[in-house]
Amino acid sequence: MENILLESVETARTSVVSNACQRPSVVTARPLLRVVLCTLSLTGALACHHRVSLEELPPDQIETTLFLIGDAGEPDPRDVGSPLDSLKAQASVAPDRTMIVFLGDNVYPGGIPEEGAAEWADARRRLEAQVKAIPPGVRGIFLPGNHDWADETAFGLYSIRLQERMIASLAQGRNVRMLPGNGCPGPVSVDVGRLRFVGIDTQWWLHGFIVRDSSSHCPESTMASVTEALREQVRPPGQGRVVFVGGHHPLMTGGLHGGYCGATGPFRRFGGRSQDIISSANRTMRDSIRAAFAGHPPLVAVGGHDHTLQVLRGGLNLDYILVSGAGSASKTECAVRLRESYYVSQHRAGFMRVDIMKGKGVLLRVFHYPAGPTGSLTFSRWLEVR
Repeated sequence: MENILLESVETARTSVVSNACQRPSVVTARPLLRVVLCTLSLTGALACHHRVSLEELPPDQIETTLFLIGDAGEPDPRDVGSPLDSLKAQASVAPDRTMIVFLGDNVYPGGIPEEGAAEWADARRRLEAQVKAIPPGVRGIFLPGNHDWADETAFGLYSIRLQERMIASLAQGRNVRMLPGNGCPGPVSVDVGRLRFVGIDTQWWLHGFIVRDSSSHCPESTMASVTEALREQVRPPGQGRVVFVGGHHPLMTGGLHGGYCGATGPFRRFGGRSQDIISSANRTMRDSIRAAFAGHPPLVAVGGHDHTLQVLRGGLNLDYILVSGAGSASKTECAVRLRESYYVSQHRAGFMRVDIMKGKGVLLRVFHYPAGPTGSLTFSRWLEVR
């Protein structure tokens, strides 16, 4: 019954039911049935008394709005369209309290080449579309992905530095940058009110070629030191802090890189490719990250990599895992529902929005495109109950 209560729904126009009341049958059921279902779950009992929509959150009670979009590096060269234009429209409403995080694979297929290469102009076009989606006054963060590291080739470290410089050039002095910088692994923290966002470069852990040179000067340069620094940064000072840890590779996924979907899915379970969950290198990275969370679990670990939208139970040392890698409409893929899944959207582009309320309360909303008959807002959940 608990799994049924946690299933997601297509929304009624711009409204969704939060937490346990997310199954269409619950939304349309008679009042008595809704009462019975909510009574069966404590979470449901706390959450089923109201619906949530964009308009129902008083703006003066929202402290910070965080947008999460990944794998957006293949916008249509003719018309950027959704989801970037929809993301820009929402972010422009309150730019002074808004932050957008691009979760890696910002430039397909092979990152930024050297200037003069035939692919350079198109690579710049792909990155520029994302930078332009960040309205004036909004803070923008770009995390690196495996494709940004020159699609995992020997030019990777230099390609990621070229992308960092290009982002700074395109931003024209605005607060838009790549984190971590200079090909370093991180972690790097950004504090905005109650929110602490910790960015890490997960491809640094998995890259098969050089990850440092005489220009690196990274504060952390070994897996052990990165893990220890992450352990410190997920413990911010102060009460009521909300910690999000972001990197390109997710800690769990029901998508292609998890060994599901498509003709190649089952073969990925043999663990031969570092980009897949089951590989030994990927497992070492994920185990180290989770170990850093011990004793002080973050609220959320978010990644992209799989071109889907997923909300999952975090498991060991973590409350939630988000996968928001559906930033390019032409690259969306399938995903399966896992035992830990609260919500799965496949074959649709989209992004996630997180509103962090003053004092207490963190609301997640998921938008996908093209919009269905009931709208683009497709899932909502209080990650921290008000």
